[in-house]
Amino acid sequence: MKNKDDVRWMLIEAIKRRNEWEEWLMTLKKDIHVDRKQVAEAVRNYNALRGVVKALQWVLDFPGVDHPLG
Repeated sequence: MKNKDDVRWMLIEAIKRRNEWEEWLMTLKKDIHVDRKQVAEAVRNYNALRGVVKALQWVLDFPGVDHPLG
């Protein structure tokens, strides 16, 4: 079982990675000759990390964060 410090560290890392994927996605969307597979990968990873962030925030009892499966 992870302690709260470990979970906080995971949350910080997940937020960083989510933000990196979001920046990459925005860059790809500006390119009219973009490869659809790259966009799909960026969307998939960005959305997955949004879920990870929400779940970790829920575990840490952040105010206003609903159950991650709800």
